[in-house]
Amino acid sequence: MKLQWQVIRYPECNRKIYRAWEMNLSFDDMINDTVTLVKKDGTVVKEGIKAQVSKGSIITFDASLPIEPGDHFVRIQQSGLAEDYIVVDPGYMSGIGGRAGIPNHFQSKVRRSDAPIAPPSKIINNIHGPNARVNINSTDNSTNTSITIQPLEVASLIEKIKPHLSSLPDDTRTQMQVPIELLEAEIRSGNPKSSVLVEGSKSMKMIAEGAAGNLVAAGIGAMIGPMLGG
Repeated sequence: MKLQWQVIRYPECNRKIYRAWEMNLSFDDMINDTVTLVKKDGTVVKEGIKAQVSKGSIITFDASLPIEPGDHFVRIQQSGLAEDYIVVDPGYMSGIGGRAGIPNHFQSKVRRSDAPIAPPSKIINNIHGPNARVNINSTDNSTNTSITIQPLEVASLIEKIKPHLSSLPDDTRTQMQVPIELLEAEIRSGNPKSSVLVEGSKSMKMIAEGAAGNLVAAGIGAMIGPMLGG
């Protein structure tokens, strides 16, 4: 038996939930997507999660999920392409109304991993050099920064990735071996250059992102992202 919405006051709910309960729809009527929860370190927590995905938000009534900021929701499109959403705010909501009301759930605020955090509306200066930046109609009081990666951090990452390579598509696995071998050689050199470690890590991330629809690849990309600052 489907659990029905009751006409109760629940101001915290977003408009989708509000409309559903006003129309006396069941939960199944609004939950029509399936996602996978992946932790920041690439661990796949749960697949087949029923959810409602919309711009900037993912709703799920599985209140037992250990969702934290920085985790990833992955949705596979019918075409096989993977959409990767980064959790900004888990948005846990306590239920109300008892058995016939709204249960505990998540209204997670998310952003697509391929979306800029602050999309520029107007570029007003040229970009030069490895640490160049763009100011968007504002005074520049920032400090230039560049990515620095420690060799032990990269070595640890590679050891976490290696056991999962066999689960990648053949061509992706072959491509992934190239930057892995390059990074391992650089680390063994005794004087690894941070620039080489960064580029090798970026290469692994790009290869992982190119394996559309593969959850292991999505997990590997999620592991590498935080190390590169994104």
